[in-house]
Amino acid sequence: MIKKLFLLNLGFFSSMGFSQVLTYVGNSALVTIQPQTLVYNGGGLQTAASAIVNNSGNVMIRGTATGNDGTEPRITIDPLSTFRIVSSNTNGAADYGQLYITGVSQTNITGKVSKEYRAEYLNGNTTTNTGRQQIGLPFYNFTIPELVSVFGAGNLNVTNTANNSAGRFNVASAFWWNNARARFDQIAYSGTAYDAAGNPNASFINPMTYYILPRRTAASTTAFWNPSGETKTFVGTPVSDMTTSNVQLSLSGGYTGSFGVNGNSANFFGERYYSYLDDPFGTKTPNWSADYGLNLYQMSNPFLTNLDLKYIAQGETGNLSDGNTITNLEGIAYYTTGNVAWAIRTGSTYSTALMVKLSSGVFQAGDTNATVIRPLGAFMVKLSSATAQTINFNGTRRFKYSSRAAGVDNSVTAARNTSSSTEQEGEPQSLIDIPADKIVKQVAVVMYDSEGDELDRTYYAVSPSAVTGFSSLAKLQGYSPDKKIFTKEEKYDGGLDANYNDKLYINEANEIDFKSKQIPLYIDFADEPYQLKFEVYEKGERVADGLSNGNSFYFKNADGQFVKIVDGDSIAMNGSQQNLGLYYEMPAGGTLGTDNATKAQTIIAKKDSQWVVRFAKDWKNASVEVYSAAGQLLNSKSQISTGTDYTIPLNYQAKSVFVVKAISDKGEVVIKKIIN
Repeated sequence: MIKKLFLLNLGFFSSMGFSQVLTYVGNSALVTIQPQTLVYNGGGLQTAASAIVNNSGNVMIRGTATGNDGTEPRITIDPLSTFRIVSSNTNGAADYGQLYITGVSQTNITGKVSKEYRAEYLNGNTTTNTGRQQIGLPFYNFTIPELVSVFGAGNLNVTNTANNSAGRFNVASAFWWNNARARFDQIAYSGTAYDAAGNPNASFINPMTYYILPRRTAASTTAFWNPSGETKTFVGTPVSDMTTSNVQLSLSGGYTGSFGVNGNSANFFGERYYSYLDDPFGTKTPNWSADYGLNLYQMSNPFLTNLDLKYIAQGETGNLSDGNTITNLEGIAYYTTGNVAWAIRTGSTYSTALMVKLSSGVFQAGDTNATVIRPLGAFMVKLSSATAQTINFNGTRRFKYSSRAAGVDNSVTAARNTSSSTEQEGEPQSLIDIPADKIVKQVAVVMYDSEGDELDRTYYAVSPSAVTGFSSLAKLQGYSPDKKIFTKEEKYDGGLDANYNDKLYINEANEIDFKSKQIPLYIDFADEPYQLKFEVYEKGERVADGLSNGNSFYFKNADGQFVKIVDGDSIAMNGSQQNLGLYYEMPAGGTLGTDNATKAQTIIAKKDSQWVVRFAKDWKNASVEVYSAAGQLLNSKSQISTGTDYTIPLNYQAKSVFVVKAISDKGEVVIKKIIN
């Protein structure tokens, strides 16, 4: 639960007697807002001279328009002041301050805030990769000089726009995504969208623009930026939610031209579409699907708070509503840690996109917990048709790092569930009523290495309305060319359909006509032994006790034997595998294997750039203690919800040895020494 507390150092913090500024931070004052702290301001804010505000918690400024310029709410940050939105030293990607502003016009927000940022994901490897980081820049009128100041002079090419390796194709060039032209346009002085001074043209650039920024100045050189391994500070003016163009994006006017056969046509710059265009919602084989790359909009979080997109297609009413009803939404996706690469001769390659897809307006297939977008997060929205829509992010803002549950009134401070007890335990509420033929059941098969690091995952989803086999009507499927574990398209009677070579991240089949038939499962990984762990979902929620109808998913091993899939269980394996299968219900005459899956155990493992504790499902709650190599207790937390991974608070910028101890409610203990 968020505590309504804040810590003040020095005595120059006060409330003012005139309504446009409720809080005044005086010269030389230092205000420190601790993590998990909520500071509410019902009017405005002003800082003076060398005042410093360090916000590691949540600041909420709610203004009310008066219609009188002299009493309108204002936020005024002195040029000599610092308002820092802090990213934690121990877990900066998942523990950071947030700033919520509403009811203050853009003209009445003056001065800049300093947003510390560490990426949750690194889009590319850290050695030779020239891929660019996918990112948003959530500031009003953010200029090229402000962007250059983040990385230092000489690291970004923002002057040369020539269509050659010194200009556009320079490794150090930065770009913004042009939805109308389905291409990346260069960020440059006097470029497509910037004037000679580096000011953006509002017709092209807004706080919701999707950017890709370089990390090195040339291939194989030392990176000047490691997004998930260091903290960068972006300085800019916060946006006002009273300016529609800051917070509302029209999902229309996207590219409607031809990409040519399989993307062989070229854009204005001579780049073949197949060399850079990625649509994880569409198939590429044997040919690009008819809607590949179409009705696909790339955007970013315009706010300095999290966004909760879980309900943007549901049309909630009253206090539940987030203001959106995107009736033809197919899904959302964003790139995670992986090899997003680029080369001048071959173009771009992409890693698996974390993806979630809808059935009956509810995110039920794929990564159903991936509906929260963090500040500076960039993502894609796919529509199932060209019917025009809008997405407004005002009502999607949220301080918590997980989506609110169904039935909870919508607000930036809304709890995960309706009661503090269920929130503490992490138990989800029931979703809205979903028609029986639209309910999706799915299994995730997740690969972990010997250290417990996640390597890859794939999903198999069934529903009475899902489509078996290759079809343009299959709307739950997702694709990725870069996979260690994947399924392929199935024939109607089960097994591989050799006519289609796409690697599927999400594979759908009809729950009724494909019951007890094989989805072909492949593993392309021979480096070391690994584990397959299973997660079972229904209606988009994890179901530890199994599917509601009593049915089960099954895994067929290389020997042709079947293993009943139980949520949280795992199987030890090694080597690449070509003869595996996933089933919804075991076929008649199938043989259960003697080596069944092992019960889930609590492990301490590295996930992306952070260490986590992944709890066994029979742990109801837990305590986690972190010690230095010398045995000094550095951090202790109790009553931890075990429904999701617990991110271990470490100083990730420091190279050191730690000992982590996890203790269950029954006294079970797991201890691991980790090297950061």
